[in-house]
This record gives sequence, structure tokens and C-alpha cells, in this order.
Amino acid sequence: MRAISDASIADALQRVKGSLDRVELVDGREEGLRLRAGERGARWSVLVRSREGGRVRIPLGSWPAVSIAEARTGARSVRLQMGYALGTPDRAFNVGELLEIYRRRKLSQLKRGEGTARTLTAALAGVLSRDAPMVTRRDIGLIVDNIADRAPIQANRALAYMKAFFAWCVGRGYLEANPAASVAKPSREATRSRAPSLAELVEIWDAAAVLGYPFGDIVRLLMLTAARRDEVAKMQAFEIEISDGRANWIVPAARSKNGRAIRTALPALAQRLVEAAMARRPLGSKWIFTTSGVTPVSGWSKAKKRLDELIAKKRARLSPELGSMSPWRLHDLRRSFATLACDTLLIDAAVADRCLNHVGASTTSTISRIYARNEMYEQRRAALQCWADLIENAVARRSAAE
Repeated sequence: MRAISDASIADALQRVKGSLDRVELVDGREEGLRLRAGERGARWSVLVRSREGGRVRIPLGSWPAVSIAEARTGARSVRLQMGYALGTPDRAFNVGELLEIYRRRKLSQLKRGEGTARTLTAALAGVLSRDAPMVTRRDIGLIVDNIADRAPIQANRALAYMKAFFAWCVGRGYLEANPAASVAKPSREATRSRAPSLAELVEIWDAAAVLGYPFGDIVRLLMLTAARRDEVAKMQAFEIEISDGRANWIVPAARSKNGRAIRTALPALAQRLVEAAMARRPLGSKWIFTTSGVTPVSGWSKAKKRLDELIAKKRARLSPELGSMSPWRLHDLRRSFATLACDTLLIDAAVADRCLNHVGASTTSTISRIYARNEMYEQRRAALQCWADLIENAVARRSAAE
């Protein structure tokens, strides 16, 4: 029995064209998967066993909206779910099958679910075909240690994802025990404390100007707004609202880390940056920062490396004795804001927390966190404008000194 292919589907549609006949193709790769081709199109379905012992056809969608690969995945998931619901699965689930169910049932609901699924698939690659009850604590320990040999922090993340995955399987009754439950983290993580100083922020600002659109503009905007990288990098035109000459940026709940939309008043300098970026973007693109016009920017590691090279090059030219700037990350710019806003500008810590969209950190009271919905808009607007003025004045002093 041959596997269904795009060519065989096209041939079947050609055969039934202009007639009332229907042709059914049976996939030789995925059990129960069928495709019926008729004058109105081609539709996927999967035949599974019913409670009465007969066979029932479950629709999976139409081709080509549902591709062959997607139809096979859907058929596999339906069979697994039906077998579990009947209480008579033909065999124990293997790890790959449970991971597919977990991805569809749980990870699909999470913002970072696809990334978690990729990490789990890569980490568990060696045991995906093994019956899940046969996976032992030693297996998980070896997997984690192998990852730790090349990427210690990544090993910690993979272990956390595996613990959550197997715990979910236990909670749903697929497994009796979690093989990752008592496996210890392979690496100790130190809390980052790096916060570039105001002088370093000026250096980063100048290097970002040379880097230019889109990455340089994003770095500058990250500095001025204290926002997260993906929130700025995936900024869309509809999120910018301008009224009476002032711009507000509405970060949708779907892109906000804490799941709550936030309205940010852009300082005048940030507003000019955004307006310039909107003028530079490819015509018709919904993304403000993009190189293709179709997707938001990517390639951050190369951009950061180039930024560091520009900083080092200017340091070597101006003051060779300075040496290289201490390693820093884009996320550290948020820590610089939190530190300097409170210590230098004397901004209230609760306001600074809200500028960072840290709702929970702005109060120690659980009740207050649940019921206090004041977004501190005016306080945040004033705080970010003072912050932008601090950076702009520091940049101007540096330029005058050079």
C-alpha cells in the first residue's frame, strides 16, 4: 500500500473532475488515514474503533489547508486519544506519542509552547520510540548530563521541561511515576546582576546609531522604554496611537510576558525613533522593525556581536587603556533602568516596577496584586520622560567632550 502524496491527490482530483464519482485514497504510512476526493475537493478522515466495536470516521479537514504531514499527525493523535478513552489501548504509549498529546493538549495553550516542544523533542530524541513506562530515572539523568556537558544552563531548562511533561503524564494517568521527579539540576545558576552604567549606556547608544535600522533602532528603543526585547522587536504599526502629538504604545496581552496589555506613553525621543523606523520599513509591512517586510527581525546573535565590535572599536580609538566593555546582554538594559531610575532619578520603586511591567513586584500584598488595576499611566509617563532626558543629556555631554 503506497503512502498518499501530493501527486496522487492531484491525480485523484483530476479523475473525478466533472463527475459525481469519488475516489478514496488510503495512506500506507499512517493507520486509518483516508482521503476522499470528489468534485468539491479532497477531505481527510481517520477510521478508528468505536465503543461498540465498530469503526467510526473522524474528519480531519480539507486538503491542501491540512497538509499530508498535518493529517498524519492528526490521525495519530485521534487514534491515541480514542484508544485511551476506550481504556483498551493496543499497547503502552511510547514517549513520542505522549509528547505529541502533551503538545496538543497543554503546550498549544502556552505562549512559549512551541519552543518547549522543540526542546523536549531534542532532549528526549534517544527515547522517543521507547514505551514511556520503561523510561527510568537513570535515563533522564544521562540525558541531562549529556546536555550539561555542552550547555549547562540549557540542561537545567530541559530538565525542568521534562519534569513538567512527565508530571502531566502522571496527572492524566498515562504513567504511574515521574522518572524525572528526583533528578537534581546539573548546574548552579547565579542571578545576573550586570547593569550597564550611564556612561556605558551612552557607548551602547552611539554604537546602536552606527548599527542603524532595524537592530540599532531597537536597541535604542529598548533603552528608552525598558521593555523586553521581543515586545519591541515584534512591534506592529497598529500598536502605536498618536493623539495631540503624543504617542502611546499598546503592548497587546498576547505579547506581554504577564499576559496583561499595557499602555506606555513614549518619551519624545522614543516617539521620534518609532516614527523614523516606520518610515524606513518596507512599504506595506505591518512590522515596524523588519528586513523582509513579512516577518519581524531575526538574527540577534549576529547583531549583538556587531554592536560589541563597534563599542570595542571606538574604545580602542578614544582610550586604548579602557579595554573591552564587560559582557552584557540586551536584557541588562532593563536592570540599568531599574537601578538608575531609583538611585539617580529617585523614582518610586513601585512606579519603576510598573514601567518594567512587573505588576507583582510593585506590592507585597497578594490582595492588592489581584484587585489593584491602576496602571499608573501618568506616573510611568513622567518616569520614562525623565529617564529619556537623562540618557539624551548624557549623550549630548559625551558628544561635546569628544
